[in-house]
Amino acid sequence: LNGPRFDRLPGHVNFSFPDVEGESLLVLLDLKGIYASSGSACSAGSLEPSHVLTAIGRDKETARGSLRLTLGRENTQEDVDKIIEEVSAIVKKLRNMRAGF
Repeated sequence: LNGPRFDRLPGHVNFSFPDVEGESLLVLLDLKGIYASSGSACSAGSLEPSHVLTAIGRDKETARGSLRLTLGRENTQEDVDKIIEEVSAIVKKLRNMRAGF
C-alpha cells in the first residue's frame, strides 16, 4: 500500500507490486474487465515513475509497478472481492513469468 493506511481520500488506493511491470498488470486487468491506472490521473500516459511514489521512498522499479484504483458508490463488495482475486492471480502469474527469464 502506498501512502498512509487510514488518512487518505475515500475510494482511492495505490499499491506497488515489486517484480511486476505496471503496464503488463494493467493489460491483464483490462482483459478481466477491471479498469485501473499505473499513475496519477494527471500523469496518464507517462512512462516515468510517479514522482510522488519516489518522494515517499519507493525506488523507480517499484514505482513503475504501481496500481491505482478508484472505487465509487456504485461499486459493491462483490466488485472489491473480484478485484482482490484477479489482482492476486495476475501478480502471481507475472512474477512466475519473470522468474522464468
